[in-house]
Amino acid sequence: MDKTFKVALFGLAPNEQNTLGSIFKLAASRSRKYAVVSAEERNTAEILLVDVDDPKAIQAWKSFSVHNSQIPTVKISKQAPADTKETVIRRPLTLKRVLETLDKVTIESLKFVPELVVGGEGELNAEASAALLDAASSAQQTKKSGIKALVVDDSAAVRKSMEIQLGLFGMHIDYAETGEEALEHTQKTTDYDIIFLDIMMPGIDGYKVCKTLRANKQFKLTPIIMLTGKGSRFDKLKGTMAGATLYLTKPVEQEQLHSVIKKFLPQLEEGKA
Repeated sequence: MDKTFKVALFGLAPNEQNTLGSIFKLAASRSRKYAVVSAEERNTAEILLVDVDDPKAIQAWKSFSVHNSQIPTVKISKQAPADTKETVIRRPLTLKRVLETLDKVTIESLKFVPELVVGGEGELNAEASAALLDAASSAQQTKKSGIKALVVDDSAAVRKSMEIQLGLFGMHIDYAETGEEALEHTQKTTDYDIIFLDIMMPGIDGYKVCKTLRANKQFKLTPIIMLTGKGSRFDKLKGTMAGATLYLTKPVEQEQLHSVIKKFLPQLEEGKA
């Protein structure tokens, strides 16, 4: 899934604006693309670039941010940042500095990691591998949201992918490899906000786990999202009859998972930036 992120500029000399334009053109073949918007279109931007060596640029940015504080900001300066929490690109602007910084912003602030496909197979190129490493690091550092999830799947790769995906939203996550282990978790913890449940597992399958959970009043309304490699109408019907809230066929792409989060955990989507 490719995406072009709109970037608004505050300050920057014409030669630096031209440099950015050239860098963005060179990045046109990547999954993450960037395009500068005009001053009149700043309110549509997804990332702000601010020349903090220019007092006028800082003033314009602060005025704009009064009503647009949710847009992530990247500062451009000759100096290293005094506050390590700030995102800064040091001058001179180079392709490596610009793209590495903006890519991290798309992962950490905008939760854009199309390389994370739940249950997907296939080789990753260098760019995708780097993005996954950045995403994993970001997920570990993300402040916990208080939302709890249970992921039930016998595949280590699926569990790792879900760990990163959900971790980017600050979720606390418990894992189970079997249906029996899942039921043990739910006997100890009844305040899960969402459950992701594989169908085909050793021992008790996902259908029976789902039925058992729905028989417990503590899980009557808990969203249970079934993740499976099966995609027939019969399987979906069986999952619905077992009490599944939603049925997703693997491989599940990030956009699909985000739709689930937006629908069932809207507070996370609202506070993601």
